[in-house]
Amino acid sequence: MIDWIDFVAPLTHETGPGTPFYAGEVMATTQDGNLDWGIYKRMELEGSHSAKVQIRSSQMDDGRQGVRISGNVVKYFQGHNVFGSGNMLALVLAMLTEVCSKAGISPTTQEVTRWVHGDVDLLRVDCTESHDFGSLPRVLNALRSLDQTANLKMRGRGSFNGHSLLFGKGSRHWSLTLYAKGAELLKHKLPAALAETPLQAHADCLLRSEIRMLSMHLRKLGLHKLSAWSENTSATVHQKHLEQLSIAEATMLDHSDLEDIPVKLRLVYQAWKDGHDLRSMFPRPTFYRHRTALLKLGIDIAIKQDRQDEAPSNVVPLRVVLVGKPATVPDWAIGTPLYFQPSLTREAA
Repeated sequence: MIDWIDFVAPLTHETGPGTPFYAGEVMATTQDGNLDWGIYKRMELEGSHSAKVQIRSSQMDDGRQGVRISGNVVKYFQGHNVFGSGNMLALVLAMLTEVCSKAGISPTTQEVTRWVHGDVDLLRVDCTESHDFGSLPRVLNALRSLDQTANLKMRGRGSFNGHSLLFGKGSRHWSLTLYAKGAELLKHKLPAALAETPLQAHADCLLRSEIRMLSMHLRKLGLHKLSAWSENTSATVHQKHLEQLSIAEATMLDHSDLEDIPVKLRLVYQAWKDGHDLRSMFPRPTFYRHRTALLKLGIDIAIKQDRQDEAPSNVVPLRVVLVGKPATVPDWAIGTPLYFQPSLTREAA
């Protein structure tokens, strides 16, 4: 599913006070009082169940005039993002059509053709998938287990707050967040009109995995233009990033096997086994030197261990669920306002 999109599309329009996208300006002056720089403020456009996207006049990478739209497009159209569409082209075209209609702007035939052919700059894209764990307690238990057993390549362990686990915090390229969708809805509340639907019960079973890709990473992958996206790109890119998450089982050696560990590493192993976070105990080069040596014995000290009496019970087989088939849109939502299914494709448009 495509969750959040931040993009700039070519669109000729008037700017300044009284125009459709004008919400004021932020300007800075030099010491002598001359204008140094200025930028248009973003205005909000309200959609289904008060969900909003932000809009402002902007420029394309090549300097052409355009409109910048940023927000959760799926939530804008259906009022929630428990599930939704992964068709990037269709979502962008639907959003542009909506914005132009509400602003009273008629795009030129050439501009529409450019949109259809993917001449749109992508600045941020959130790709998500949901994994069904059966209940909210099982989802939360899985997250606690992942906090102890999961590492993301080049980023290490995640930052855990009880119901979400973030890898790559502060990265200007991409990040991965695993979280309990049901807990998120309980915190932020569904709109009143949706509260009586099965959405909360459905969300309670879901562990959501979200890949957030910013401009530099999109460029690196060659996905900074809409033309690079097909209907399957979101799922493919999401899975490629999720595969960089390693989930290890606790590796404990019998007393008789300790002789296989070099003497200088036995205290390191014992500290890890006792539940200490070795990353905070050793300088980075020392930690990775010890980790490399112990990995040869099947021990990964990057996975912080709980003491036996504190270990979570009823651990879900995480590898099976996270690499398995993601949860799909429920049958009861298809054909209803709860599921916005854009139908536009390059051929149809």
